[in-house]
Parts: sequence; structure tokens; C-alpha cells
Amino acid sequence: MKKRSFLLLTLISVLQLNAQDFAVTESLKVAGGVGNHHPQVELIEPGRVGVTWTSSGTKNVYFAKHNGVDGFADPVQLNPEGLDVQSYDWSGPDFAVEGDNVYVVFRSNGHETGHIYMVKSTDKGETFGDTVRVDALDEGYGQFPDLAVLNDTVYVTFMNHDDGGANPSYEVARSVDGGLTFEEEVLAASIIPGESCDCCQPEIIVNDEYVMVFFRNNDDNIRDIKAVTSIDRAVSFTEWISLDDHNWYVEACPATGPDARFIEDDKVVATYKTEVGDEPKVFLNVYDLEADESTDLVEIYSPMGTGDALNYPQVCYNDEVIGVVWEDGGDGTSRDVFFNQSATTSIDFNPDNAMNLTALAGVQAKPDITLINGVFHVVYADATDFSVYYLQIATLNAIDDMEANIDAKISATLNQVIITYGEENTAQLVVTDINGRLIQQQIITDSKTILTMDKWESGVYVVTLISGDQRMVKKIVR
Repeated sequence: MKKRSFLLLTLISVLQLNAQDFAVTESLKVAGGVGNHHPQVELIEPGRVGVTWTSSGTKNVYFAKHNGVDGFADPVQLNPEGLDVQSYDWSGPDFAVEGDNVYVVFRSNGHETGHIYMVKSTDKGETFGDTVRVDALDEGYGQFPDLAVLNDTVYVTFMNHDDGGANPSYEVARSVDGGLTFEEEVLAASIIPGESCDCCQPEIIVNDEYVMVFFRNNDDNIRDIKAVTSIDRAVSFTEWISLDDHNWYVEACPATGPDARFIEDDKVVATYKTEVGDEPKVFLNVYDLEADESTDLVEIYSPMGTGDALNYPQVCYNDEVIGVVWEDGGDGTSRDVFFNQSATTSIDFNPDNAMNLTALAGVQAKPDITLINGVFHVVYADATDFSVYYLQIATLNAIDDMEANIDAKISATLNQVIITYGEENTAQLVVTDINGRLIQQQIITDSKTILTMDKWESGVYVVTLISGDQRMVKKIVR
């Protein structure tokens, strides 16, 4: 499908739709010239995402925040000078957002000497505090950190290797003071037969009842996806489940791990890459923890892809919708980023509804995704210019008038749109057409603003007034 530019799509609700009912923005460069390894994306505040990644050249970890209008602020280096960061294209920093707080974990450079560190922002990613060491390892070394946060309690999982790199296993370190200090790590993955696969990124998720670590296991070179569970806030891990029983036998580390989210209090969704009969496959598993069984196991792919390069799936969840991105060979060019979604009420990742988000020559890979208020936010690494790119995905026919939580009025005459805004603060006015293309945007300060529609084509337009986390949305027919 043709890509179209649109802005601030947090106003749109997602329904179960066919691929042609989605609009995709033009890809926007997050930053150029400072690497593109392992980009991650999270929503920081309404309409504004943050992105982290590393550079293999500078050995730094970076963070950049969208300006809420048309681009990203200059990237900020998060590691202090003199502390180089490990940088792989398939593994790297992770971050989480809770309220105004942004937490980022990363691993210092050095194959057998690295440690795990965290930095925290308390002002929505505008500034970051001092670097805090997470692990307390006196022997061995940490790898592949991932974190989750609940009520300002920080949970970080990472792989611990013995000196010499033997006996890899995942541990969890907890901070109960918002990341100022970390308790001694707890061994988590040793309750499963075998050992942890020694170079695959894990995923840790938390809710009010569970702390769970998902990872690729290695039981005599059978490298399937497992998860361990704690019901005492990561003091101990006593149960485990199997998300993947495809018995993928490989005598080398696949360097690709799982991704997971809670979709109910007792239900999780996980996605992962495996091989079946020497063919790459991506699966999504919905697992009921209460019943201790998988309720849905779905293969994820697109008929537009070659199937030869299926890898690195990532999952997101919000408001009964699951989204997945992955990489595969596309259009005979090289690698591209693909997307599909499903409602949780009836899991249906129809391959015919999958979309190629990039469809460009070269390598667009290692995607990540998040979803909020009906808008999917996607980042990926582009190997052609070694930069990170960002795009949005939203539905077209789910646009409707929203109940306003802002003191304003939007009305229309034959050739005018009239905005009456009773607040003293400034507001942002955004107009898009029904295809999501940006028509007009401006900052308004007057109590009354009039837009002329003389040059607008006939059709349906969406007028959005935004002030902080308040907004009004109105459809106008020209």
C-alpha cells in the first residue's frame, strides 16, 4: 500500500480490520550518524515516543524523544564518558516508562568483564540521573539486560556467566527504591533442565501477581522458549512453563530471543523465532497461567515475504489488541519489516492482512513496536545509512468524534472551520484528511481561530485540538 504522512495519531481507536484499512506514515529518521543497533521504542507521553539504541562505532547508548510535532530531539548519550557500552545488532539496551519516570538498562563493553548499569529520568526523558550498577557479581559477568517496572520497583534480568563463559543462566536483580540501589541478584532460570542459551536476549514482564522471565533455553542443543515465574516479587522463582516445544536443534546460539506481554492478569502472549524441518518460523503463543496451558498457538508470516529470513519478532498489547512486527525477505530486495495485528477476543493473525512496512531495497531489520490509544509505534534499524527509523500505523475507518476533555468548541460553515478555545494556555491544532495526510498544523493562542477550506478537496477531515494530555477531536465534511 502507498505510505502517507500523518501526525499525532493517538486519537484513533483500533478495530479488527484488513490491511487496506490501515494508514502508515512515512518513515522518519530518529538520528543519523550515531549507530543503529537494537532500537527500542516506548511511549513517553501522549503523542511522544522515546527510542534507545547503541552505536558499535562510538560504544555509546543513546536516547531520543519525539518533539510531538515533526521529528526527534537530538539524541542524548546515556553512558558516562569512559564507560563504553556493548553494542550488538540483535541485543542491547532496554527501557521502561512509568509515569514521569524513564528507566534504561545497558551492559558495559568487554567480553568477559562487562557489568549491567541503569540510568533513570524523572522528567519524561528530558534529563537523566547518575549511572547505577545493577549487578553485584564478584565472579563471572553479566549479559543481555532487560527490565520491567511496577510501582517504581525495578526488576532487571540478565544472564550470568561463570568466569570463562560457562554455565549461563538468567538472574533477576530488584530495586525497591526506584533504582537508587539494587538487591543481590536471584538465580531464576536454573529450575529448568539444561542451561540458558548463551547469546539470546530475554524478556522480563511484571504485574500485580507475577514476575516472569522469558528466554531461550539450551537443553543439549534443543533451543526452545521457556519462562520462569515468581509469585513473591522476584524473591524466588519456583515455577516454569514451556512456550515453545518445536525441538529446534542447533549447535550454535541463534542470537534471537522471545518477546512477551501480559494481556490479562493470568494470561500472557509471547512471540519467538524457531525452525521446523529446517525452515524458519515465527510463532505467537497465548498462555493461560491459571489453567497452565496454551490457548492459542499461531504461526506469524506474510505471503509477501520470502520466508527465508523470518526472525526477530516483537509483540505489543493494549486495549484488547495485539500487534507483532518481524523481519523477513520482502519484494526480492533484501530484508524488510512486516506487521500484523489481532483482537484478543478472537486471535486471528490472517497472513493476508500482514503488511510490509518498509518495502525498500537494502536491509531494514531489528524492529520494535508499542501500542497506545489505537496507534502502533514502530522503530527499526536501516543498514543502508546505519540509522534508526520510526513510523506509525493506525486505522482509517475507526476515526470518530471523541468526547472532549478540553474547554473548546470546533464547528464548521460552508468554507470555514471555527475553533473557540477558552483556556489561557496555548494549544496545538492539527488537521488531517481521512487518509491521515497532514493538511495543516499550528499553535493557537487566541480564543477564536478560523481556518478557511477554500483549497481543501471535498472529503472528510479530522480536526484535533491538543493541550497537554487534553484533546478534542472532530470530523469535518467538506
